[in-house]
Amino acid sequence: MTDTLLPPKQRLTPKPSSPRPKVRMSWLLVATGLFLFVILLVLWAVSNASERTEVLVVIEPVAAGDLIPNSAIGTTAISTEEGFGRIYVASQRDVLVDAVALTDLVPGDLLGPSSVTGEPETLLGEQLVGVVLRSGRYPTEMQRDDVGVAVSTLDRESAEPASVPVRIVSVSISETLEASVTMAVAIEDAPLVGTWAGQDEMVLVITPFGAEQ
Repeated sequence: MTDTLLPPKQRLTPKPSSPRPKVRMSWLLVATGLFLFVILLVLWAVSNASERTEVLVVIEPVAAGDLIPNSAIGTTAISTEEGFGRIYVASQRDVLVDAVALTDLVPGDLLGPSSVTGEPETLLGEQLVGVVLRSGRYPTEMQRDDVGVAVSTLDRESAEPASVPVRIVSVSISETLEASVTMAVAIEDAPLVGTWAGQDEMVLVITPFGAEQ
């Protein structure tokens, strides 16, 4: 044998091997699961922080019954989790420009269906006309979507005074009982109605529901 020919010091002696550490599979799974949980938690936090929506907000006062100018509309970012309900987003600005304010709007108010009429509801050939009528010149039960006529009082002795069909778009009555009314009228009649209202020579008559028009 070859080993018998070598000196004793040169004979190969097997070295004792150190025991390999045993990795417990259960701990490996726990560590992996914890790592994935942390990753998901970070992703959720980032996603939640980024879920903010640009919405429309009032930046200039607008009185009830007035048209909302573009200069009165700004934007602000809110979280989708804040539960504000339906609010107009930044991309809907064109819809709200010249819409009618249903209530007095002050800077900071978020713009939604409860505060504005949305886009002016005019049909083909119609135009919006805003008037202010004193008490006694309008029916107190008048409300949005009512139809009727604007009647001129310039010729008080006429048996058939001049009148124009109107449709009520919005109405707001002040503490002094003045009514701010926005009406949809035929384009050709708009200047006439504006003149009557400006001279305080106009009354509104609403057609009762179900009556023939």
